[in-house]
Amino acid sequence: MIKVLCIKIIDRIKEAGLTQDILSKHAHVIATRLGFHEVTDELCSREAHIILHLSGEASKYSELYDDLKKVGGIKIRTMEFDGKPCPASFLENAGNAAVIGILVERDTDTVKDVQKVLSSYGCCIRTRLGVNESFNGKPAGLIILELKGDSQQCCFLAKDLCLLKNVYVRTPVF
Repeated sequence: MIKVLCIKIIDRIKEAGLTQDILSKHAHVIATRLGFHEVTDELCSREAHIILHLSGEASKYSELYDDLKKVGGIKIRTMEFDGKPCPASFLENAGNAAVIGILVERDTDTVKDVQKVLSSYGCCIRTRLGVNESFNGKPAGLIILELKGDSQQCCFLAKDLCLLKNVYVRTPVF
């Protein structure tokens, strides 16, 4: 199973330091980290998101999770890729997602199909991170998307990905 933790920091000015200390303490189970918040010439958002792709000893994941739960002002969600199809709750809430996780079993046709879907919904994708992974002993790719824009289009993107063979989609709805 592949596990991704998604953290929404409500007030990063207050909570970022403590959150960072916890992430440093548990760095041995964090394979990949992506953090983002809204920044423009006029605005620097106090809200932020951190995506953690976990690896290593699975029993240590709960220690990280428990330490993060002690921080006030953050919300934590998980995405677990276990080979099961998209859950019904995912499809109901997909339009509310700011982040989508996609596990792609690596074969030429599947990769091309995923790329075609992602390209057709490019206006909804603000950030894209791809990392190599192994799933059921075979090469796979883990893709994390930060979505922005029309929620209906984001929902269509998620649903179209769910229709693809050997593709598993999850989202942490906050």
